[in-house]
Amino acid sequence: MAWRLIAIGVVVYFGFQILTRVAVVVIATVVAMFLAAVLWSPVQWLRTRGVPAAISSLGVLAAAAMVLIGVVMFITPQIASNFDTLSSDVEQAWESIEDWLINGPLQLTRQDIDNYVDSLTDWIQGIGQESIIGGATAVVEFITGFFLALIITFFLLKDGRALLDNLLGRLSEDTAKNVEKGARIGRRSLAQYMRGIAVVGLFDATLIAIALWIVGAPLVVPLALLVFFGAYIPLIGAFVSGLLAVAVTLVNVGLVEGLIVFAVTVAVQQFEGDVIMPLVFGQTLKLHPLVILLGVTAGGLGFGLFGAFLAVPLISVAVSIDEAISEDPETGLLGLARG
Repeated sequence: MAWRLIAIGVVVYFGFQILTRVAVVVIATVVAMFLAAVLWSPVQWLRTRGVPAAISSLGVLAAAAMVLIGVVMFITPQIASNFDTLSSDVEQAWESIEDWLINGPLQLTRQDIDNYVDSLTDWIQGIGQESIIGGATAVVEFITGFFLALIITFFLLKDGRALLDNLLGRLSEDTAKNVEKGARIGRRSLAQYMRGIAVVGLFDATLIAIALWIVGAPLVVPLALLVFFGAYIPLIGAFVSGLLAVAVTLVNVGLVEGLIVFAVTVAVQQFEGDVIMPLVFGQTLKLHPLVILLGVTAGGLGFGLFGAFLAVPLISVAVSIDEAISEDPETGLLGLARG
């Protein structure tokens, strides 16, 4: 068992190093897999009604792109118009926290705080310079990855079944059955994740928005949008975006109201983890918190913000496929991720 773990660790390490060298291609491919999983059903619905594969794939992809563009056009002004106010509120909240750290029970010095902040800033900048979202070529990489993802999605929708059949025909009967079963489970898990995380994000954003509105906090819509998209980074994103809501409430309304929003944020996260996510995802996203944290961190270090978004669902899919094709899922190494 120990040698197997070491061998797996070595393979994962070197594989990770290779993939980070072609981060744009890797991320574009993974994003395309997510999009294809979500759009597969409507494409197949059109194809069963006689619509040619190319036309049905292109039509569904174009419709999805128009919906996405519409959402972005709605969201961007909401956030951009309030960005300065939000930044100012967060800065004031940080000044209050800084004052508590110095004059409160911790009795830190200004130099201590500056050193901690500088270390954190250097670490974040180091990630940014090596990731998909950092450096002078960020815009070019993003545009390249965006169009590459669309092209890959189109071909997966149009020729995905044919490509899989071609692969299965080259494998032994038992291997072909496992590969086909794994592909089916993987596609279903990806589609379930994309739909489910939207439900979870909407749940978080709605309840926190209601709390902000009740206590009279400003920027309700922008903060709710940040909470919604924060849900796409499990364990970390929604809570961090919820803390932004707390900071804005503290600065603009008061301490009591800020504590109320904080309590609501914690309660929402707890209820989400214990009730909403098990109902929406079942076993699909049942991972140990440590696995989630390590996955998000590794994805962020290797592939930037997109890596942090995509790491957890990919781990979940890998575990689900392993459980589906293993003769004894209880003894599978990937099953350890379930905790």
